Amino acid sequence: MAGASFGLYLGNTSACLALYKDENVDVVANHAGDRVTAAVITITDSEKVIGAAAKAGQFRNALSTITNNKRLMNKEIDSKELDDAIKNSTSKIINESSLQYCIKVNDKNEKFTPQKISSLLLGAMYDISTTAAHDDDEHNIVFCVPYRFNPDSIKAWCNSATTAGFKVLQAIGEPVASCLAHGIAKDKKKNELVLVYRVGGVSSNISLVKVTSGSLKVLSDQYYPELGGHKLTDLLTSYLAQEFRNKYKIDPTESRRSIAKLKSEAEKCKHVLSTMSSAHCFVESLCEGVDFSHNITRARFENLISSHISDYIQPIMDILNSSSKTVVDIKSIILCGGTMKIPKLQEKIGSIFPAGEVLTSRWSPDETMAVGAAIHSSHLLAHGMHDRELNSTDVEIYSLAKSICVEFSGIECIVIPKDTIVPVKIQTTIDVPNITDDKISINVFETEDNGNEVTKKIGLISYHLKAPGKLKVDTDLTEANLNIHITDLTSSEKSVFRFPIHEDDL
Repeated sequence: MAGASFGLYLGNTSACLALYKDENVDVVANHAGDRVTAAVITITDSEKVIGAAAKAGQFRNALSTITNNKRLMNKEIDSKELDDAIKNSTSKIINESSLQYCIKVNDKNEKFTPQKISSLLLGAMYDISTTAAHDDDEHNIVFCVPYRFNPDSIKAWCNSATTAGFKVLQAIGEPVASCLAHGIAKDKKKNELVLVYRVGGVSSNISLVKVTSGSLKVLSDQYYPELGGHKLTDLLTSYLAQEFRNKYKIDPTESRRSIAKLKSEAEKCKHVLSTMSSAHCFVESLCEGVDFSHNITRARFENLISSHISDYIQPIMDILNSSSKTVVDIKSIILCGGTMKIPKLQEKIGSIFPAGEVLTSRWSPDETMAVGAAIHSSHLLAHGMHDRELNSTDVEIYSLAKSICVEFSGIECIVIPKDTIVPVKIQTTIDVPNITDDKISINVFETEDNGNEVTKKIGLISYHLKAPGKLKVDTDLTEANLNIHITDLTSSEKSVFRFPIHEDDL
């Protein structure tokens, strides 16, 4: 029996796990009850601390704490982004024969690759998954990956999840997962252009996704490594520091410890103000032994960030201009990533599109991608694809442009209907009442109307069979191939036939 069906998102600053079970999908909370886990790890002499505890002690354990690891998983990382990552990391990063973190453990310098750190972070997510599906031997997941990652990066990313204990069914692009979470592509007759905009903790991605007959194809994708929610956190930190300075005539910015504590509290306030009209900031012994207590309203916060909203609007204009599209062409807008919880940001982006709708759901923007991946994992398991090898690094979702038929000498025809989402597996048992010359012919072809009219021949199989009997046929269609597995139930002989599938078939 197939195991639990999960969707997993791991970002630079946070991670989220969703579970599909009993025709329902939900986010799995971690052991502290949080639905999103901080993607922070501290490596000490005695243990590896992951999540909120590591984040809370980040300043105290700066040299042994690793953050923003995801960007280093990109094997084609831009040289400027790499230089910035090395410069801004509190732990030492060396770039000799390969990228590695260098951390002192028990007075010895130990080296950790980004893939190893990913495995440790994902191991923590695996532990969380066991609380939701403790009876299952296999924890099957669909893993979200950045669209910009090349095949080697995707494989390394998925290998990290496998090392952590998960069974990776498929990797799908983050913008595609976001669309699936909102039910886009359910209507096979609906064709539209969707804008997916993710603003995370330290970076942003914006994508145009074309929806056609259930398939999801990314037309354009742009990445902004320096545009993240940290800019808004810095604005709030500066405001709070000024309030403290005005009240006590003490400058907290002169102390790295004080500003780190204040920044941590500012980030908490920013999240609170996403759902509440006010937030209370309290930092014990912020500077020179003085406690700091301050209330900030959402209106004041919005006033602070108002002049910087245009920074987050510009990527929308950029991708539309580069794709020769206008705001009128966009029918649906999906906002994801923790920073997109800010109401003012949602409002300003929504006001740009006169014919578009900002989609909402019961999922928080930082949960969306994991939920979409969980929905897709349930699709794979439902169609028997849980034993599928991860030999594809295509991160989009395809559907069949035309029906594919596998016809057994006029006895029976297996049909994979038009608009079927790929991958899919169909299991059939066929009775062969009589044979001629110890063989049967199997025709594989495309058809327009799920019927027998051949519009394109895919292949012909001359299958040798010594006597009438039953054949077990497993027909599975992936993004790359149509695989037909035939087992003669009388002799137990097995045969496999493979036909390549071209892009115009999907």
